[in-house]
Amino acid sequence: MRVDTVITLDNDVNCLLLDKASYNDENYFLSVILDESEEPSDEYIVLKEIVENNQYSVERIVDEAILTELIKLFTKSFGEKVDNLPEFDDNKTSNL
Repeated sequence: MRVDTVITLDNDVNCLLLDKASYNDENYFLSVILDESEEPSDEYIVLKEIVENNQYSVERIVDEAILTELIKLFTKSFGEKVDNLPEFDDNKTSNL
């Protein structure tokens, strides 16, 4: 499974995988649930990647202790991505 891909859960809900983190030798994804129009909703979930017999599946994480640690990792990852953004020049404008 890769970040920036859409997966469909067993309940036919689509999720966009936003970020990946490893914790205790397991992979987890921060995901946003997509609405009926395939647009991001305001509901975010954390999914654990499960690999059995070369088949991928996910499990929603609800354990508060694990979620707390993962949120720290996702926050750190996001901060690093923001820090690596190119400089923005307020004096320049673009024609969109």
